[in-house]
Amino acid sequence: MTTPEQHLRRSPLRAALAEAGASWSGAGDYAIAEGLGDVEHARQLAIADLSPLPRLGFKGRETIAAMQKRGIAVEAEPNLAFRQDDGGLCLVLAPGEVILLSPLAGDGGKLRTLHDQWSLESGERTYPLLRGDSHAWLAVTGAKAPDMFAKICAIDLRLNRFADLSIAQTSVARLSAIVTRADIGSTPVFHILADSASALYFFECLMDAAQEFGGSLASLTVLRNLERG
Repeated sequence: MTTPEQHLRRSPLRAALAEAGASWSGAGDYAIAEGLGDVEHARQLAIADLSPLPRLGFKGRETIAAMQKRGIAVEAEPNLAFRQDDGGLCLVLAPGEVILLSPLAGDGGKLRTLHDQWSLESGERTYPLLRGDSHAWLAVTGAKAPDMFAKICAIDLRLNRFADLSIAQTSVARLSAIVTRADIGSTPVFHILADSASALYFFECLMDAAQEFGGSLASLTVLRNLERG
């Protein structure tokens, strides 16, 4: 048993998750919320805080080539995500900008290594962005997720209109957000990146919208169990 205060890095949602009854486990220098939700609810509608997981951006004219050189599966196709062999995602926001998301099991330091190995002296026209600091990471899961988004999102996220691995850079709850659909098996999953400074407000808006459809919280462990199931 641990507490968020025992870790160097803490989710901006830690107070809300603790109030919801979360317990905590440690993962490196981050505390992860446990004991929230279950797989059956996640298949219908649930919200999970994935902010403890690593994420890293790169930006610049030669970003796509630089990522391919480093073994990242990606093409220069904006607003499309690419699954990686380890289960992670590479989000292409523009021809010169990507965000790398860790697999749910963690990446074993892969993204940190990518950051640390970057060098200005290499001459590549790309540079890293610390998206783990700038963006909170939430996941909305389940068949009812598109109905919930219809209340708070500026675009149509119905499954027949917003395909798996699509990306929308849009407004959710009147805040700028990056929404990526990346299903786990037969369960729709929408990853949302939003400004860390507004994370608590954003989370409360999501929870308020989800209540109408029977939504609940889920832990990272629940999403990992979705992968296994």
